Amino acid sequence: MKSKLIAIIPARSGSKGLPNKNVLMLIDKPLMAYTIEAAIESNVFDKVIVTTDSQYYGSIAEKYGAEVLMRPEEFATDNASSYDVISHALNSYAEYSDFALLQPTSPFRNAQHIFEAVSQYYAQEYECVVSVTQSDKPSSIIKPLDSSLTLGYFDLDYSNYNRNHSIEYHPNGALFIASKQHYLKKKHFFGKDSLAYIMNKECSVDIDDKMDFELAIVIQQKINKTKVLNEAICKRINEKERQMKDKKNITFIGHSLFDYWDIENLNTKSINNLGIAGINSYQYNQLIINKELISTFGDIVFIFSGTNDIVLDNWQKADTLSLNKTLCEYIKSKNPQAEIYFLSVPPVFGRLDRSNRIIDELNDYLKGKMDFASFVCLDSVLKDEYGNLHQSFTYDGLHFNDAGYDALEKHLKGIIL
Repeated sequence: MKSKLIAIIPARSGSKGLPNKNVLMLIDKPLMAYTIEAAIESNVFDKVIVTTDSQYYGSIAEKYGAEVLMRPEEFATDNASSYDVISHALNSYAEYSDFALLQPTSPFRNAQHIFEAVSQYYAQEYECVVSVTQSDKPSSIIKPLDSSLTLGYFDLDYSNYNRNHSIEYHPNGALFIASKQHYLKKKHFFGKDSLAYIMNKECSVDIDDKMDFELAIVIQQKINKTKVLNEAICKRINEKERQMKDKKNITFIGHSLFDYWDIENLNTKSINNLGIAGINSYQYNQLIINKELISTFGDIVFIFSGTNDIVLDNWQKADTLSLNKTLCEYIKSKNPQAEIYFLSVPPVFGRLDRSNRIIDELNDYLKGKMDFASFVCLDSVLKDEYGNLHQSFTYDGLHFNDAGYDALEKHLKGIIL
């Protein structure tokens, strides 16, 4: 990274739509704190400043690690432009040649986003990098209403409209990176000399009103839930670490569908159940296999994998295949005689977070490419006539109840006769 890069975080106190929004508590800390912490954590800035008109805001900014620049009163009005605020900051810190504008109303732009965007800025021959996200609606169907509230401007045949025909983007307000010299001359960040940094919809939430803030609370609760889940996964691994040294006839490897199964034997063969609730293939390899926590495997190994992979950002089918190949190679290194059975990813019933279409595509892909384990298709066991998980086999559309486990047990017994 080049030196002399400064982060500018504007936090005016006079918000009209949502009063004091920059310091409202988003779960457990003020809104602006998320941006300050992300900037510091990215480790790409020589200085992180908050420009504000409020001593109170300034005290909060300092608490979370930022330096405070008090702006003149004329730059704290509704009529003051972003250029006024930025130029004041750049002139106050004249030794910095490049800067990033990080608006505190984008709390889900994190340290990784900042690092990637700054890396993109320095790697490419462009004067600016601006974050964008894909628009929900193309500009061709966005029109004003006339004074009589008729749809005169919408004189189009919408029966042939297909949102997939046109993919457009809009700035999401999260990241603006530029050279000081270029910006002060041009007075904005856009044009052919600017490069887009693409962010997903969830990370692009820009808080303007109460509804935006309520949405942000939901997203942050989801993020916090993920942190709690990761802690629970590590705790469960620790609980089973001694068990990972046991030698039994059958070894179960996988996620909650194994971990929640209270079973000790199949056809009188003992089971070492090393399923970890909530874990995905990446984590199983990173937290267990790469650390060689499992020292022995049975002569029969069943693997349940993939259902927690498909909900991850940027997941690809090839990832699950590659990770399971690595897993199987490790199993063979510990027990060359092991017979390895890979159970197909089970269908779901009525789940928003998982799609049976994607599950079917993943299973077809794995079945055609998995030459390192025996692929076991569970469709005839678990699917109803509509391609869903039998409702009588589940209590939440994803996990099995006793009837589901009874059906699975019967099928696995048939495999190891």
